[in-house]
Amino acid sequence: MRPAPASAERALRKTLLLTALGIGALCAAVFVTMQSRAATAAPPALGELRIGVAPATLPVSTGERDYTNGGFEAVYAQELARHLGVPVRLVTLPHETQAQALRQGEVDLVLARAGHGTTAEPGLRAIDTGYRSGVSVAMRADTKVRRWDQLAGQPLCTSADNLGAQAQARQVKGQLKVFDAPAQALLHVRTGECAAALLDRSQLDTLLAQKEWAKFSATLPATEATALQAWLPEARADLATPLQAAVREIGSATHWAQRRQTWASNVAFEVYFDQTGPDCH
Repeated sequence: MRPAPASAERALRKTLLLTALGIGALCAAVFVTMQSRAATAAPPALGELRIGVAPATLPVSTGERDYTNGGFEAVYAQELARHLGVPVRLVTLPHETQAQALRQGEVDLVLARAGHGTTAEPGLRAIDTGYRSGVSVAMRADTKVRRWDQLAGQPLCTSADNLGAQAQARQVKGQLKVFDAPAQALLHVRTGECAAALLDRSQLDTLLAQKEWAKFSATLPATEATALQAWLPEARADLATPLQAAVREIGSATHWAQRRQTWASNVAFEVYFDQTGPDCH
């Protein structure tokens, strides 16, 4: 067999060299991308993540029964810390002290609804978690109430953590009854002791879609929506970057739909378990 011409050999060597260079560049690009993702997802250099929440947002326990609370703050805080790969410590803070606690470094961040506690405070920044809802009601399906003002003077139930619902009940001049947990408020609608339960519309939509709630599925137009936000000091750039990345990862519409479904299933069971008498017909 005759040896390959010199020109063909040179062409082959050039092809092999270019291929090797291409593979090397590709590997380098992949490495840089992986490093960049790792840096974005890396947790802050903390022994634990201290998250401030309002006291009423923690799970409710009577000593005999445990109830699901109205908001998602506690659940979301656990998921956020788990995604960042750090332990979490929930610090209960009244709304009026949350901004000060952030400035003084008592907590790393605060989870709160817009308009409560930390909103618009100088030196703080907010990151939306992806949850947003206005307030609506759950009423008997055969109610004649078609407008909010028709609830004036009527007993209206809500949960302790839902400040928006409490404000709306006062605005329509209803007889406000505040319970520790949403299930307790909803139970009083089913038994006829309350004309309506005021809760987040996004949660009620999921709950009232269940056939067991068909008789109590009347609603009213939702109030203006407010967002659940993570607040942190502007100076905490070390925390802001991984926090934003984590919020994107666990804050999709699908994630929030799953949380609402879990909430609705838990609350429906709690109401069923507590209800000893028949529904008010």
